[in-house]
Amino acid sequence: MHPPKKYLILILISYLIIGFFTSCSKTTTTTTTSPTNYYKTENVIIIVMDGARYSETWGEPTHSLIPSIANNIAPKGVINNNFRNNGTTSTSPGHLAICSGQYYNLNNGGGQLPPFPTMFQYFNEKYPTKNSWIITSKDKLEVLANTSHTSYNNLHLPNTNCGINGMGSGYRADDITLNVVLNVFNTQHPNLTLINFREPDFTAHSNDSIGYIKQISNVDSLINIIFNFVENDSIYNGTTSIFITNDHGRHDNLNGGFAGHGDSCEGCRHLLFCAYGPDFKENVVINTPREQIDIAVTIAEILSFNLPNTNGQIMQELFK
Repeated sequence: MHPPKKYLILILISYLIIGFFTSCSKTTTTTTTSPTNYYKTENVIIIVMDGARYSETWGEPTHSLIPSIANNIAPKGVINNNFRNNGTTSTSPGHLAICSGQYYNLNNGGGQLPPFPTMFQYFNEKYPTKNSWIITSKDKLEVLANTSHTSYNNLHLPNTNCGINGMGSGYRADDITLNVVLNVFNTQHPNLTLINFREPDFTAHSNDSIGYIKQISNVDSLINIIFNFVENDSIYNGTTSIFITNDHGRHDNLNGGFAGHGDSCEGCRHLLFCAYGPDFKENVVINTPREQIDIAVTIAEILSFNLPNTNGQIMQELFK
């Protein structure tokens, strides 16, 4: 005896449902792909405008002192209005936070190696055939190339060109630093580069408010030259992300205390932040609370290398 038609129909429907979910399950398990495969960035450049205050950069409504960042770079990238140094607001600790994803009160005179590696040593460990550089107007920032950590001391070091002639040689003019950058870019095309321009901080320490304002505009023009190089270079164009920020700001009073920095006032903590690159959104201004230690973590994500022992977070809001 054959079963009634209604049971045959129910059996058929059951087979169809089972087949559908089995098919979906197989598709899910065979299409897993690492997110890093989607990144177009192959090279990263971090540019630090040393000691410029947010109120004279992006916080000034007309952006008159940073026309290149505001008119040429920002429309192609992301500006964050809510970016801060939440560690020690001095040059060496600020740069260390940017490069390591960790806050540490590093000796600001250049006499102390970081107790942990920066992203340069981790990057070079992962990619020994690639090329990284630290190019800075301040000689003391050469300490960022190495660490006192026993497992990494004198290992996986980046190339450096800092100050007049390395540690202890003194500071140099930003125009000279730019020439070094362009020469290294033309001849070596490094995959990971930190650039420091000293002048806004150096001039402000002389209590020269007019010179301080002028040097912000000068560094803006130098950043624009680097931006144009990347845009027009056959290797860097379409493969390079740029981060622009400050190591620290300045005390709040432009007509008095602005010459110094180093405390937790808003002027010292609030920083410029701009990110531009093939994986980032374009012409976007955000207000997501972020801080210096998030830069290195985001770079480690897009260049796919490990950055341990950090409290930083990937800035997911930057990505397309």
